[in-house]
Amino acid sequence: MKDIWKLKGDKVIWIIVVFFAMISILAVFSSSSFLASSRGISKVAIFMEQTKSVLMGFVALLICYLIPLRFYRFFSFAIFGVSVLLLLLLYIPAFQVKINGAIRGIRLFGVTFQVFELAKIGVILYLARALELWNDDLSDFKQFALKILLPVGAICLLILPNSFSSALLIALISFLILFFMDVSWKNLGITVGIVAAVVLLMFLTYHAFFAGHLERQQSAVGKVFNRFGTVESRLTAHFEQEEESLEGLSTREIQQLKDKDRQSENAKVAISEGGIFGKGPGKSTQRYSLSMAFSDFIYAFIVEEYGLVGGAFVILLYLIFLFRCIRLCQRCKATYSSVLIVGLSFLIATQAFLHILVNVRLFPITGHTLPLISHGGTAYLVLCGAFGMILSVNRQLDKQDAQERQQREAAAAQLTEEYNPDTTSTTDNTAITYTTSHE
Repeated sequence: MKDIWKLKGDKVIWIIVVFFAMISILAVFSSSSFLASSRGISKVAIFMEQTKSVLMGFVALLICYLIPLRFYRFFSFAIFGVSVLLLLLLYIPAFQVKINGAIRGIRLFGVTFQVFELAKIGVILYLARALELWNDDLSDFKQFALKILLPVGAICLLILPNSFSSALLIALISFLILFFMDVSWKNLGITVGIVAAVVLLMFLTYHAFFAGHLERQQSAVGKVFNRFGTVESRLTAHFEQEEESLEGLSTREIQQLKDKDRQSENAKVAISEGGIFGKGPGKSTQRYSLSMAFSDFIYAFIVEEYGLVGGAFVILLYLIFLFRCIRLCQRCKATYSSVLIVGLSFLIATQAFLHILVNVRLFPITGHTLPLISHGGTAYLVLCGAFGMILSVNRQLDKQDAQERQQREAAAAQLTEEYNPDTTSTTDNTAITYTTSHE
């Protein structure tokens, strides 16, 4: 029982978690000028708040680390069901909480949290258990559609009206899991076609009936298409800066064009001003104009203060983490643990690199935070829990390896004894002869 409290598993992953915690506290504290002024509190209060979030995150990590793998396996479908139930509560006004202009959270028992983050974990747990139970049946598209496509699609459709990017991320992670677990390529191809057709149909419906009609958008059906206008404006804002020339435009027109993409533009300025070694801790200037520097654009802020070196170090941490998880996956013998490691590691790494690509203006704005670094909240706690689940699998693998090693050593000792049955008796006789001669 005492051994359970000794931290086991991949030491490199534990070290990466500690690095993320230190970077998070420093970066959030330094970048929180806009947040502190908007909330009417001091930066010290933000520092204490983030430190509390980090400590709570470590508690969540340790709890998930200590939970045995069999618990996750047994309750996978139940956790998925709870995720669906929480997503349904988003559509009940009494529970709704608006975050950044969209209904992304619910309030239960006085606590507000974002259910999309829990849904990501729920889908991964569901796929891990489903692939373990029904992997042999999934070559048939009907079975694949009923057991995989329909449940995951339902989650994505429930999320879509309030967060297009979160639905897209869940769909992408699900596809990567299925791809790397050797699910039928034919079924995957059909799935991609169905998803593309559904998204295209929804965009066409939005333009045909709801675009430009505010009263229709406020209807029950219109709310399903809430985020399609936002998606289009973000895509337009991202690409028009590169494709359209500013020559010939008035100062006012140029300003209007830049206002559409102010956040992303400020992030670009922050990165360009960072240089190789950065301005130094606490010397950022863009933190006063980059309103989401502590969350959606924290990577740009890190590059401004710590330069290309600091930005490369953060990327290196995520790459090392992904590489260590791939090595863990190679050690897994059970389908469930393999899918769990693949899904959770891809979730963390994909979200991290989406955040980074948005910050360096290679991808349209998505609103995804930088895992274990951005300002604390539901996403921080859930992703800490994801790290804990990965380390729980790692602990189980180490335990199995130790048991197998003991079995091999016992078998080798037994084999040696069988081949050398007279070793003990010969040694004893020699000792007796030697003693007698000296007496």
